[in-house]
Parts: sequence; structure tokens; C-alpha cells
Amino acid sequence: MGQQPIRRVRFIPPSTSTGDIEVNTLKGIRDRGGPHEFLTTQRLDFDLLVHVEQGSARHIVDFNDHALGPGDVLWVRAGQVHHWGAIEALEGNVAMFGPHTLDERTSDLLRSYPTSPRSHWSATDLANTPVPQALGLLVATGAEPRQAGRDALHQAALSHSLAALLVHLSLSRTDGGPHPQGAKPEVYIWFRDHLEEHYRRWHKVGDYADRLGYSARTLNRLARRHTGMSAKELIDERILLEAKRQLSHVDASIADIAEDLGFDDASNFSSYFRRQTQLTPGAFRTQSRLA
Repeated sequence: MGQQPIRRVRFIPPSTSTGDIEVNTLKGIRDRGGPHEFLTTQRLDFDLLVHVEQGSARHIVDFNDHALGPGDVLWVRAGQVHHWGAIEALEGNVAMFGPHTLDERTSDLLRSYPTSPRSHWSATDLANTPVPQALGLLVATGAEPRQAGRDALHQAALSHSLAALLVHLSLSRTDGGPHPQGAKPEVYIWFRDHLEEHYRRWHKVGDYADRLGYSARTLNRLARRHTGMSAKELIDERILLEAKRQLSHVDASIADIAEDLGFDDASNFSSYFRRQTQLTPGAFRTQSRLA
């Protein structure tokens, strides 16, 4: 079908003094990347935060089509598959940061979302919230001139202002999803980490429970408390997300995708996919590529 594969994009700071957080502008990354950088589907190994100040365009994140306009914020997490629309039509600020940028406590607080977290906040969503002020602080901190011998202090200021912004974004959610509820139990964090690492082979709650030394009942209870979904629903959501990514963006056969995702054969994978989505893998592939 001539489908281009998903292109992995690494976080490469423009200089050694940038550290793990880069604050830039949309014009800045356009100029640096060149006209072809933003044409193909990407999977980032870093988080991308975009604040639109002028213009409008569409941006797709894991099959969700977001209409961006002035005042909107977009947050693409590391590992998500996304596709830029008319990036040349937008002006605004950008923050890019690696997976270990935030302190452990803040990171744990933000990890309560299901596999497909919210990515887009409209200007209306953010009205009467501290998000615009937090954005201003991050941008101003990123623009501060570097002073010799004070790089560590500057990085600390960037990290704290970024953490405050991300927490305020999570608190301002209006989609009915769960809010951060305090520090997560270690076993829940371990389960989410193991799910991301092993979803291709471990499809049952019992697989994770046995490895972690807890009961399936405990994992289900913790999953429901923090996401509103059972542990099995989270596992299925993660498997299906990767299946949809590959069916939509990769030319591999359905049999090869089934094998990659740990199914015994293509028939079992097709039955599973149809039971979860009411579509066969082939029908989903056709629909997604015609969209």
C-alpha cells in the first residue's frame, strides 16, 4: 500500500547547556527541522507541549483529531503516535522534555490516566485556571539568559515551572476522567510499568499479578481507583492501541502484527480485535487509511 512507517524522533537538545527541557517556539522548531521534518507520522521518545498563540490547524494524536486554535494547549506524551497538520499556519510556544525530567513524586501523581490520556485543552477549557500563568512562567524561565556557574539553578527553575504547568493542566481536565489523587501505591506504579513493557506477551491480569506478587483482585481494585477501568481493560486498551497504530501506519501483514502482539495466530488476533472494536483488522486498516 506504500504506507510510510512510523518515524521515531529522539530528543536531541540543540546544545549541551539546554539540559532535559527545551523551551522554543513553533517557528524555531520549523526553522531547525526544515520543511520535511513534519510531514510524516511520528512516535516521539520525549514529551511535546504546544501552546498556540496564533493560527489554526489540525493535529492527530493516536487517532484523535484535534482542532487547534489560539489559546489551546496540546500535550503529546512520549511513545504516542502523532501527525502534524499545517504547522506552518501556527505560531506559539513549544516545550520538549525527556522522560525523567520531572521529580518522581510529580511523575507518579500524573500517571493515573488510562493508556490514552487527554492531549488537547481548548482556550475555553483553560479560562479561569492558572494554566496561562504557568505557561508564562515556563516560557519566561526558558528565555532567561544563562549565567555562568548557574546552570543547575536554571534547570531546577525550568523543572519546577514545567511540573507546575503539567499539574495544573491535569487539574483543569473537563472530560470526566479521574484527577490525580495523591501518591500512587508502589504496586500500581509497578503494574503500569510492567504493562508498558510486557503488553505484547502478557495479556492476562494473572500474568502481572504473578510477577508482582499480588492478587489479580488487588490489581483490579487499584486500577479502578486510579483510572475507573479494570486491570484487564487497561491491558486490552494498550494492546488495541498498538494494534491500531500498526494497522493504520505499518504495511506489515495482519499475521505479522498478530505475532508481534503475542497472539498464537492471525485468527485469534482477528477474533480478539473484532470482539473489542466490532471491526475486523482488515476493515479497520481500510477505514483508517481512507480517513
